[in-house]
Amino acid sequence: MKNFSKRFWDFSLSGIFLILLSPLFLFICLWVKFDSPGPIFFRQKRVGIHKTYFDILKFRTMRTDTPKDTPTHLLKNPEQYITRSGRFLRKTSLDELPQLLNIIKGDMSIVGPRPALWNQYDLLAERDRYGANDVLPGLTGWAQIHGRDTISIEEKAKLDGYYVDHQSWWMDLKCIVLTGISVLKREGVQEGGTGAMESTGRKEEIQGENKDFPLVSVVMATFHREGELKRALASLAQQTYPQVEVILVDDNGDSAWNQKVERIVEIWRRKENIPMKYIQNQENHGSAESRNQGIRAASGRYVTFLDDDDKYGPDKVFHQVRHMQKEGSDFSITDLALYNEKGKLEERRRRYYLKEGVRYDRRKLLELHLLYHLTGTDTLMFRKEYLDKIGGFPPIDVGDEFYLMKEAITGGGQFSYLKRCEVKALVHTETEGLSSRESKIQGENALYEYKKSFFPKLGKDSVRKIRMRHHLVLAYTYLRSRDYVAFVREGAISFFSAPIGCVIFVLKR
Repeated sequence: MKNFSKRFWDFSLSGIFLILLSPLFLFICLWVKFDSPGPIFFRQKRVGIHKTYFDILKFRTMRTDTPKDTPTHLLKNPEQYITRSGRFLRKTSLDELPQLLNIIKGDMSIVGPRPALWNQYDLLAERDRYGANDVLPGLTGWAQIHGRDTISIEEKAKLDGYYVDHQSWWMDLKCIVLTGISVLKREGVQEGGTGAMESTGRKEEIQGENKDFPLVSVVMATFHREGELKRALASLAQQTYPQVEVILVDDNGDSAWNQKVERIVEIWRRKENIPMKYIQNQENHGSAESRNQGIRAASGRYVTFLDDDDKYGPDKVFHQVRHMQKEGSDFSITDLALYNEKGKLEERRRRYYLKEGVRYDRRKLLELHLLYHLTGTDTLMFRKEYLDKIGGFPPIDVGDEFYLMKEAITGGGQFSYLKRCEVKALVHTETEGLSSRESKIQGENALYEYKKSFFPKLGKDSVRKIRMRHHLVLAYTYLRSRDYVAFVREGAISFFSAPIGCVIFVLKR
């Protein structure tokens, strides 16, 4: 069946159905509106053809006070949030009718694999094996009429693949007729798999929430930041992962600043559903000790970090936890993007020297760390038990994350790399930026002296690359400081230490 022909009939039939069903549409709209306060329609991000995203339309079936960003199957009592009209609409699958508009728009087809939910990564991976992600998703599909929530992800993907291989007018007609029979029997067409905000979920999934979604503690230390702190916290409020706690350590040691942070914490606790532990230092302890305070207060199975002037993408915690569960790792790292105060991208730090899914031995990983620095505090995540074992951050405020990762590597834990960039870190180019001035230079020089103790165990090529990287970091620091003479000097030393490596390093960044 040619794509043009299928698209023509999708558009035509959807238009006809909309006209014929317009009285029913009007009745449902009025029922939903008067049944409970809130909008008539519910929009939700779904995965479309070629794994692109689109907003699917449904009639709203849940109350507006339903906790946001929480999958229904994780709610303590999801039934209490479903409206009276919603129960009937779900039972009869009439809540799906607005998707005729998605079909007219071209996001969907009448028949095809059901559009995957935002968190059905396993289903999407299985569908890739059968080419089922490369066709338009449908209002109904072959998998939906051959098993509801009783079939596994593998079976569902195979059924979707079977439809892709046997697309025809006859196949589509069979799907439509069998769907009609299911609706008349009030069996419904189910989404299956992992739930999202508009799927009811199953009792056993609700009871298993702690196993599936272990608590993650996000440790933050703040010092003399107000607007940046608010934005950092806002990025945490948008996390799609449902089990997060925030440990905020106020390291200002100043009553005026303490009051500012207290107001931010008060607003957070009143507005957000995410628990926060607030620790206030009477005097400034520095970033390393403040983070360690946060680690000691953490209750999560996993611990990650967020600087008070950086931001997470909404799926950062979700993806990194799922990755560590899959790999069975004790600590992990991701990529990150560096921005200046004006919001301009300065550098996208990709760990090109690492490969996802590869298990590195301790010696090789340590050499990579000495060469390239497995750092970027926001990108790190640890199993709490392992982080406690290695002792947290050392008492050094510049470069503490380097020494932390060195302990993690030599401590015998399993490491993994997630090739995703969901951290937006701020690089200070103005005068107040601590990491861009003398302390950065002093810390880098001290770190280089420490690295020299490993030189006897490394090859000459690795030693040259470490020397090259050291002087290149100094060159970048002087460039941000607009000290162009020092920039040229350090850049030249870096280049002549390892010419090819220097060029590759710059180009990769």
